[in-house]
Amino acid sequence: MKASRLKASCILLSVILVLGFVLPGCKKETPPPQKPSAPQKSTQDQAAKEKELVSQDQAAKEKEFLLDPDVVTCELEKTTISKLDFPKNRLPSFVRGTGQQNKEDVKQAQITLANRPFKILLGERPEREFFLFDVEKGFGPYWWGSWSLHSYHKIDDKFFEFMLIEEGTKIAARPYKGELGIIKVGKGGRELEKVEFKGSVHQRGNVSAPIGTIEEDRTGPVAECRIPVGDYTAYLMNVTYDNLSIDISNNYHTNAQGQSSGKEIVYGLQVRKDKPYVLDFSNEPMVVFDQPPKSKTSFSRGEEIKFAAVLIDPKLDIMIRGLDDTSAQVEKETSSGDKYKRPKSLDPNVVITRADGQIVAEGVMPFG
Repeated sequence: MKASRLKASCILLSVILVLGFVLPGCKKETPPPQKPSAPQKSTQDQAAKEKELVSQDQAAKEKEFLLDPDVVTCELEKTTISKLDFPKNRLPSFVRGTGQQNKEDVKQAQITLANRPFKILLGERPEREFFLFDVEKGFGPYWWGSWSLHSYHKIDDKFFEFMLIEEGTKIAARPYKGELGIIKVGKGGRELEKVEFKGSVHQRGNVSAPIGTIEEDRTGPVAECRIPVGDYTAYLMNVTYDNLSIDISNNYHTNAQGQSSGKEIVYGLQVRKDKPYVLDFSNEPMVVFDQPPKSKTSFSRGEEIKFAAVLIDPKLDIMIRGLDDTSAQVEKETSSGDKYKRPKSLDPNVVITRADGQIVAEGVMPFG
């Protein structure tokens, strides 16, 4: 292969050399003058224009946000992790991550919401490093998506929206005054006594909304919940059907159409003002497999080949991350040897065989 490539390179080089010489006895023609082409905008000009449009759009959104008569603002102050006055056992995980990256700089502020004081902590990425601390209650609510400044943050029985303003030097907050709709978990025609759920849902733009009552490090279970109207997918949710505990989330594996990378997220939980959305697992489930791409046609001896079996709802493109029987407890052991009890897992046993039936591998395949 190397010899062929070298030969091809030599041929190409010789062609270029021949074309570069003027053959003897031939008159070299002077090409006719060409009209100067219209100057094209440079990449820098285009980038500057795009930046200006983004800036104008941001300014318009900021102006609209600040028109709310109930908006409050607070100024962000630069500080370091070592100087934070939050309780050490209440610091968010992104602070630990920032420290591990040998970074110390963060921003903090104080603000009054729902007639009581809150503290705000902000890292470099507002969509991943936002922390709202309730001073009176002594904790910062945690649910999947609570770390994003752009989410709908629930305080008592109201939602609040936040926005960075004045080029990131301040944060503005206001009560959400848009339409609310109901999302609920349904029985789907099954004979059930206990039906409830908790967690959070997610929509475009790093926006999430909590499902359930707000507690210290989780959300509490409810049968139904009012959230801002919109199209959502499950972020991380737990559903209880009597003694069956079901964990679900958006499916980040292969979907029902066999698409994996670059697939569109399905926001199928459509919450509307005039019609409750009912999640009842009435769609026929299916199992999909993540496996090496078709372009991968050969493997080295000893190379690990990864497969994953995923149980999904093909219409909503959500996956079942776990099934537990809460009526039965099993003893488990940690890596350090400590023993504990947990609900019995209903994860399936998967067996991989050759065409002749010989077992190659088997074991419990966790969902998701």
